[in-house]
Amino acid sequence: MKSMDDLNENKSMTSAPAPSANTKFCAMCGHSMSLQAQDCPSCGHPCSVVPSKHSLPSDMVSEKKFGTAVALCGVFGILGIHHFYLGNILHGIADFLLCVVGLTCLGSGDPSLVLMGLLLLCIDCIHTFWVMVRLFTGNTRDGHGKLVVYPGQV
Repeated sequence: MKSMDDLNENKSMTSAPAPSANTKFCAMCGHSMSLQAQDCPSCGHPCSVVPSKHSLPSDMVSEKKFGTAVALCGVFGILGIHHFYLGNILHGIADFLLCVVGLTCLGSGDPSLVLMGLLLLCIDCIHTFWVMVRLFTGNTRDGHGKLVVYPGQV
């Protein structure tokens, strides 16, 4: 003889509608619903599609090449050449001046200025590393505010 659990399980299996092309399932309870439903009719869980980074509009994506920006940042990072390429002119000027003033202080021969030069060059190197991390994570914007995306991000 079948137990009550077996009967309830069979009853729930027969009452479930067959999946079709116009249905989706709730991530919380598994109940099927129409594709247009915003919330699950069974448990109330919000099931609307959330836009991801993969659905960026084309007017938000920069035309600047990711590989070129990474290469310029890696080779000429402390000079700020990558900022000029991306159109961030003021940022590039500040980065370039930081490097020039640091090297000038380092070459002066005065012990206090040499220490200041080393500090400025350290700050410039840390800044370059931070910009490289932002490039690799897809969080860098060009001079027009558009994202510089890595291959496969969009």
